[in-house]
Amino acid sequence: MDIDFKEELRKRDGLLAGYLKQIEIQEEFIQKQRELIEYLEDHISKITDIISGV
Repeated sequence: MDIDFKEELRKRDGLLAGYLKQIEIQEEFIQKQRELIEYLEDHISKITDIISGV
C-alpha cells in the first residue's frame, strides 16, 4: 500500500481551510446576533421607560 503523503497533506490542508472558513462565517454570524440583541435590548429599555412614565 503506497500512500501519497503529499496528496494526503494537500487534502488535509484543504479540509482545514474549509473548516477555518466555516468558523469565520460562524463568528461573523454570532457578531451580527450580538449586535441585534444589543439593538433589541436598547429598544426594549426605551419602551419600558415610556411605559413606566405613563
